[in-house]
Amino acid sequence: MQKILFIIFIFSSFFLAAQNGATHSTGARSNGVGNASVGFTDLNSIFNNQAGLADLKKKGFIIAAEQRFLLADLNSFGGGFAMPTRSGTFGLSVHYFGFEKYNESKIGLNYARKLMEKLSVGVQFDMLQTKIAEYDTKTFFTFEVGLQAELIEHLLVGVHVYNPIRQEVTKDEFLPSTIRAGATYTASKKLLFHAELEKDFDFPFVFKGGIEYELIDDFWMRVGVQTEPTALSFGLGYLLKNGLRIDLASNYHQELGFTPSLGMGFEF
Repeated sequence: MQKILFIIFIFSSFFLAAQNGATHSTGARSNGVGNASVGFTDLNSIFNNQAGLADLKKKGFIIAAEQRFLLADLNSFGGGFAMPTRSGTFGLSVHYFGFEKYNESKIGLNYARKLMEKLSVGVQFDMLQTKIAEYDTKTFFTFEVGLQAELIEHLLVGVHVYNPIRQEVTKDEFLPSTIRAGATYTASKKLLFHAELEKDFDFPFVFKGGIEYELIDDFWMRVGVQTEPTALSFGLGYLLKNGLRIDLASNYHQELGFTPSLGMGFEF
């Protein structure tokens, strides 16, 4: 029982603080740039801002995993599939965090499309479950919505809102609601800058920022930072000739240590 309480304490004090107690930013690409992911337009958008899925040209799947602070009981896994059609892009995402005695899961059905040439919108309907040993499993439903717009050449602005309806958990408790707003600036084909602000109704603003640089063909290096709590991050990404993309990353908290992550995606 002490182990369960310790894990829940670590989870609530640091994991939720890092994410503002809301959505789980998933994927090694996101982690490598300080989780500044609201401007992504690849498969990683399925976890971070569904509006980015409108730019997909091929169907594909993605998987992601990380281990919070190198603790075996703080594992996180995610997966997703997206399929672009003439009517827009349809997708499915799943996420799991925790261990046998305490875990959270999320299943999302999403849809994205271009409203205009440089304006995209995405929405996802979520089913969330929280399971604590010796207690009932709780199930909740909510949704999230995202928007992306290229305001000027090479500058993509993104907005993402999670749980705008303030879904009630108990009489005086609600699922976290967050809004994220930021931008991705493509300085060149080899250099990208990401920045965003995140706000939960009950937490301070969080700043996230990162840089991606293509060191050699199809090989990317990433660095990033985020606040509340302050954490530094770095990562690598490589696109194989067969279309498989592999991403590795880790962020570092000065008190709790490293959180390594791995992601793989394939379009076909």
